[in-house]
Amino acid sequence: MKYLTQWLQYAKRSSVACIALALCCAMPTRAALSNEQPERWSRSPRSHFVDVVNETSQSVVSIQGEKQYEIGKRSFGRDAQYDVFNGMGTGVVVDERGYIITNYHVVKGLLKLEVITSDGERYRDVEIVRNDVDTDLALLKIKPKRPLKKIRMGRAERIMPAEDVYALGNPFGYKCSVSRGIVSAVDRPLEVNENLSYDRVIQTDAAINPGNSGGPLVNIDGEMIGLNAAVREEAENIAFAIPIDVVANVAESMIRQSVAKMTHHGLKFRVVDSDDPDYPASANGEDVLVVESVDPRSPAATAGVQPGDVVLRSNGYALHTSLDFTCSLIGLGLSDVASLEVERRGQALDASLAFSNLADRESSMVASAPRVVSTEDDSSKYQESKVSEAFAQEAKPQAADQERAVSYASQTVRSAKSNRSKTAQRVWDVFGMEVETVSKEEYRSRYPQLVEIMIGELECSPEGGVYVKAVDPNGIVANNDVKLQKGDLIFGLGVGASRDKQIGIKSVDELSYIASHLDKYVGESAGKAKIYLIRNNRPYFLDIDLSAAR
Repeated sequence: MKYLTQWLQYAKRSSVACIALALCCAMPTRAALSNEQPERWSRSPRSHFVDVVNETSQSVVSIQGEKQYEIGKRSFGRDAQYDVFNGMGTGVVVDERGYIITNYHVVKGLLKLEVITSDGERYRDVEIVRNDVDTDLALLKIKPKRPLKKIRMGRAERIMPAEDVYALGNPFGYKCSVSRGIVSAVDRPLEVNENLSYDRVIQTDAAINPGNSGGPLVNIDGEMIGLNAAVREEAENIAFAIPIDVVANVAESMIRQSVAKMTHHGLKFRVVDSDDPDYPASANGEDVLVVESVDPRSPAATAGVQPGDVVLRSNGYALHTSLDFTCSLIGLGLSDVASLEVERRGQALDASLAFSNLADRESSMVASAPRVVSTEDDSSKYQESKVSEAFAQEAKPQAADQERAVSYASQTVRSAKSNRSKTAQRVWDVFGMEVETVSKEEYRSRYPQLVEIMIGELECSPEGGVYVKAVDPNGIVANNDVKLQKGDLIFGLGVGASRDKQIGIKSVDELSYIASHLDKYVGESAGKAKIYLIRNNRPYFLDIDLSAAR
């Protein structure tokens, strides 16, 4: 009491101290004089990021497997020694049906691949659909028990230095870990090693460790703006992510080439901000997908779609990016129709894309021979040249008279036909497949619904082809990327992106001719080419590396 009295006398000199004492004394006294329970301290509201991370993490998967490493060289008649290590990484769901994007280096060489979704389900039946070594990206496919939650994608042009970001992933196997940081820089060139470099990446100081690769870098709105890919060794707080526009474009390309390849629609899109005054009606706070252009000879033009239209849904899928649109076409074939919900100047419209409904053309769309630009007028329209003319250009490039060249080429073709076993052997030696000619009449009898084909961006009317009777398991057409099969019918080869580089194949002789002039085609395309074929009554194309031909 003595010390309390002295303290009170001292406290009178300070009004602040008196007020503080009064408050401290009043609180327990009021509780003691009443039957009320003491008031609990109210919990501070959670950060907005908590909800963002909880939602986004549902689109993140864990990737696990085993990698084999060589630990001892072959010596003195002994085999090389290997050890197996557990590999780990992260993936992001880009389509609810089980399509997942990740880094190629995450899955390269993995044995016993396993994907674990956010709800703990484990999937061991994992397909590596496609990979892109140049961008270090890979597309995986699982068969989920229920629809997965796909990631929301942001826009690369909106990424700003110093904005807050989160990195989600499985560093060192710690599932669903989150780290926070900022964007340190954008459009940063990065050379990872002698085999991999990026023109531009996002630099961040968010903690990224082994196992984070393939996971999303997320902004404060819960949008994925990058795919975590690399860290700077012997440095702190320096990590890199592939920008979202690169990720989305490559993912769209891989899906289109693998599971939506025969559904060329003729549409080009641009993404418009939800606050754009020209497109407010259906944005619902999200970006909208606007038609930028329509190929006048495409199914989209036939369906009446126009530039400026907002495409809201396709086959029931809400659309906010061109990747969404491509995913909506997964599994569709030439006989199928895509149903679109379109908005035009505030008016709701429906459109149906019939992929087999090719528009009228001034000349037939033929991919059965190289095309050359007409010199008869200034229209620059492509004209079909006969395969014999292509032979003439290769065999007699110095010929001044085209008729003489065609005559020479015809003799070459007749000579080749007189010795089929030799041409067939050349095809086997170079490509590793046994084939036989299918005539135009036989082709049209066998595939009446495929007289006209639109596959990818190629329009063609095959005039026959070659039927694959057998495949050498050690040949270039039987490797993991190509997988040509017995029963396929090949009708073309693409050795470049331009239309005149799409070469029709109508016979074994023509395929043999390509085999004997392979160096030319390798030089034109750096070895990269496409084989156009029909499998199970549906058109496909497969990527092939001609430089690997034997």
